[in-house]
Amino acid sequence: MVKLRKLLLPLIGVALLSFSSFGQEKKTDFYFSGGMEIIFSGMTANNINNQEYRNDVIRFAPVFNGQTYFNMDLGNHFGLFAGFSIKNLGFIFDVPDEYKADASSGTVRKKMRSYNVGVPVGFKVGNLNGFFLYGGYEIEQPIHYKEKTFVGGNKTNKFSMWFTDRVTTQQSVMLGVQFTEGLNLKFKYYLDPFFNESWGSDKENIHGTTLSYNQITGNVFYFSLNCDIFDTKRKINRIKKAKVSVDF
Repeated sequence: MVKLRKLLLPLIGVALLSFSSFGQEKKTDFYFSGGMEIIFSGMTANNINNQEYRNDVIRFAPVFNGQTYFNMDLGNHFGLFAGFSIKNLGFIFDVPDEYKADASSGTVRKKMRSYNVGVPVGFKVGNLNGFFLYGGYEIEQPIHYKEKTFVGGNKTNKFSMWFTDRVTTQQSVMLGVQFTEGLNLKFKYYLDPFFNESWGSDKENIHGTTLSYNQITGNVFYFSLNCDIFDTKRKINRIKKAKVSVDF
């Protein structure tokens, strides 16, 4: 399994170098921003009982993924942010034949997701009034879990619950690029397995399979398209430009 915990050190290093380079700028802006996120998620190759299975199914989650940030721009080229988010995180995988509960059934596909609330922190480098790069870390707590089972393309089972211990706290690192007018692209990698590794064989198996939740280990990742719905700094700048135009 690929482990990307070492990404944290380069991220911190870039932040410190950027801070030392741009920290001499005197102007500091504090403002709020926020918007929506469209997520395309998957999982690194599933490991089932220490055997790796290819998993190339991408999950599309357009709703509901919201985020809001408190920003501190230390000049025009370096800034910090922290915030709050809620996201629809999950993955899809096809159960190997040897782990199907009914060996005579058709293809068994599982769709699993959790709604997470998170606290992201990070930095941004570049033209903070236009194009810039950003990176950071986020810790998330699952609050609602849903699971669907499809056999031969037909949905045969669905259940959901609040605050289950099937899934646990998630940590992730992110990298992204911000374009003008509030659009940005982001890549995120989760450092922790999606399922609770302490979920033992004495507990309920995954529906439609002979597997326990802790027998599946893999790390979720996603790409997303983000759109800022509000940005108080951008709004203030537009008002200032409009005022200058009128005065002129």
